[in-house]
Amino acid sequence: MTENMLTDDTLPTVAQAAVSYAKLGWPVLPSAVWHDGAFVHPVTGEPVDDVPLRPREEATTDVALVHQWWNAGGDFSPAILGVTGPAFGVVSVSADRTEQIMVHRWFTTRPTPVLVMPGMPIALFVVRPPFPAGFGQDEIRRFSDGSLVPLPPTTAGETTATWLVSPWETEGKLLVAREFAELLNNLEKAGA
Repeated sequence: MTENMLTDDTLPTVAQAAVSYAKLGWPVLPSAVWHDGAFVHPVTGEPVDDVPLRPREEATTDVALVHQWWNAGGDFSPAILGVTGPAFGVVSVSADRTEQIMVHRWFTTRPTPVLVMPGMPIALFVVRPPFPAGFGQDEIRRFSDGSLVPLPPTTAGETTATWLVSPWETEGKLLVAREFAELLNNLEKAGA
């Protein structure tokens, strides 16, 4: 494990988590926070119209800038939005299929980070692009480049994004999207 990453037994603050994602090379943006039934600006507490506090084009891995954004003061720390693209991609998978993937011998020896929002019937697998042509099936969806993904420990209402498999458990390694597609195809063939 590299010195730049949190360990599993560390309970990170939102700011620490944002810096850790930037160190992984994942572009991040600060986000409004959910408070009293509305999204509010973390510094002013005023309601906002847009959840991201900066344009997607400003997503960054610059640790100093991330540190500045997440330590701007105010009543709340900004939530964390990851921005998909060349550094990481996201695949949405149904809960049933997620269970099949996570117990598959291939996945257990080469896992990739898996994100969930409790109460939602999907899991988000974080993979390394590029995606193979025609990727996706009925219950499998690829997030397009530039998609915003709430990263743990982002909270909306009573729901907090959490890791089933954290990037620290995989030592920052992501399964290549092509290999993830092969795993899905193998599961599909085995189920047929």
